[in-house]
Amino acid sequence: YQRRVHGDETVTQLRQIVVMSRQSFTTCGRILVTVGRNILQSASCGELQLSLRRASSIVEDVAELVRARKQPILFTEDAERAPAFLSALFQQCGIHCSTILPSPDFALKVTEALENGQVVVVAGAPYQTIAACAPDLRPDLAVFLSTVDGVFSARPDLKHAKLLTRYSLGDFPKGSSMSVKVSAAEELARSNVPVVIANGTKDSTLQRVVLGDNLGTLFSSSAVIQKGPLEICEGARDAFRKLQLLTPKRRSELLLSVAEALKSSEKELLQVNQLDLEEAERTSLDPQLLGRLKLSGSKVDTLCKGIKDIAGMTDPLGLAVSKTEITPGLTLEQTTVPLGVLLVIFESRPDVLPQVVSLALRTGNALILKGGKEAKHSNRKLLEVIRSAVSTDLSSDTFQLIESRQDVASLLSMGSHINLVIPRGSNQLVQSIQASSNIPVLGHADGICHVFIDKDASLEKAIEITVDAKTDYPSACNAMETLLLHEDFVRDGRAETLLRKLKDAGVTLYGAPRAATELGLSPTENLSFEYGSLEALVEVVSSVEQAVDWVTQYGSGHTECIVTENNAAAKLFLSSVDSACVFHNASTRFADGFRFGLGAEVGISTSRIHARGPVGVQGLLTTKWQLCSTSVHTVTQNSLKKWAYTHKSLL
Repeated sequence: YQRRVHGDETVTQLRQIVVMSRQSFTTCGRILVTVGRNILQSASCGELQLSLRRASSIVEDVAELVRARKQPILFTEDAERAPAFLSALFQQCGIHCSTILPSPDFALKVTEALENGQVVVVAGAPYQTIAACAPDLRPDLAVFLSTVDGVFSARPDLKHAKLLTRYSLGDFPKGSSMSVKVSAAEELARSNVPVVIANGTKDSTLQRVVLGDNLGTLFSSSAVIQKGPLEICEGARDAFRKLQLLTPKRRSELLLSVAEALKSSEKELLQVNQLDLEEAERTSLDPQLLGRLKLSGSKVDTLCKGIKDIAGMTDPLGLAVSKTEITPGLTLEQTTVPLGVLLVIFESRPDVLPQVVSLALRTGNALILKGGKEAKHSNRKLLEVIRSAVSTDLSSDTFQLIESRQDVASLLSMGSHINLVIPRGSNQLVQSIQASSNIPVLGHADGICHVFIDKDASLEKAIEITVDAKTDYPSACNAMETLLLHEDFVRDGRAETLLRKLKDAGVTLYGAPRAATELGLSPTENLSFEYGSLEALVEVVSSVEQAVDWVTQYGSGHTECIVTENNAAAKLFLSSVDSACVFHNASTRFADGFRFGLGAEVGISTSRIHARGPVGVQGLLTTKWQLCSTSVHTVTQNSLKKWAYTHKSLL
């Protein structure tokens, strides 16, 4: 323990490092933990009794700290039942507990017990005692476990009350029920001991605080404090309102500035991206993710062109969707407006970030971005370049990048601040977010895309389209995963030529029941699978209708293609397949915002509500109704037959 070996000068130096951020809490050695009376009590049959569940959760958290070679010191105001209760629970964990009462030689006893590897429970210690003994105990961190989530701007039960993730010393109103606790926290903070007040009734709170999660309220006189989820959201809401003040022309100018900044920073961006690639190789990142992680000069060029295309678009905001005369002198107009604040969660692909930012800037939306840890250097640099390009007009809260999974978990419950969640990544990521959020989620869980080769298909077209759909970018969500072959195409030998071309391109083919038997392919039982690599499933069908049935049963509603010279068959397939994108004689790889002329996309949606397919500018808009009277109109006037409804369209 460096503090005791090297003396006071080193203590001060260590503490300055420790309190600089919550992430530094993991380096803390000696940790004070206060357990209020209400934490350990629960009502049973009208009487307050010790809660075994809550006490067990806290004891397990403390035991984990001991196993991590920390020195936790528990303080409780209860000098009667709680000490013995806690001691028994520690004993069950195989940890010896020493109960100490406040006394003149109290600090010496605590130090001796800690040096003997014991957990110390200080019984009958009010908060004033805790603050007073801190100089002698020299803790690195204090955690006050409360029955609420932290310190609020008003009573926690009031709707307008906001959790303060950081606290300015002296701001708390005296006379509050938490004033004693807050005063003790202030005193510790002035002694350079950071304090977190957090909810001890929730499991793993103590562990999560020590790991640096943004829980509770942090008191510190000198810390560089990270924003909590609520502050992130509030900053985004404020930035969103300011973003509405920009003229369409100015938004276009900023987009061009972003494109120019990205191009001029290309060399530096690729160098930073190389850091992520090297780290990915060291950690054996999945090859599918590794392919998406890589930036290149051509990708940067494509990004810049897409952003310039978005800058050149007609402004999408304030457009009249409908305009109706309710009665002469009273006009109702439905106009396009931004959605608001978007939470975009993406894996691996750093090029997603500038695409989404450019679409958000065009549509007037604020962004909270969470990229994969494997692309952290690239994402940070990309956002740095973009923020620099728009800094004259927009605050850093307009486009924010978060890196904590715990923050994401909190943000997914903030429907009052965030209007839409857009996940881009694996099936597991999308499904997890859809299951855990009360906010609308836009996206697709799978990209199981089909190419159907009809009996009337041209072999040359079938080869060109199929090879492109599978090999152009195998890890893309719009890459072909299943190849359906009409039995006549198999019977006359054309299928054999097509499959040979795929194998020559490095594609491994698996057979569904008929294909395994008739084409000699390795059989597989998984008939609905997104490979994301140079692998594909093959099956033989008897008709267009059977191909449609297969896509309906095993597809994901993403993108399907029919290759045929028979227009009637093509029309039947296009009208019968219920997917976001359905193509005739065109590769599934065209299912992309840039290729559709949208400039860029925030993702591809298989949902039926709001947006479907590649989601560009239009998918980030909603509408509002504006009703304007040239004089004065009331519903009572109509009841009195002073005027009649005309409901005449004005567009």
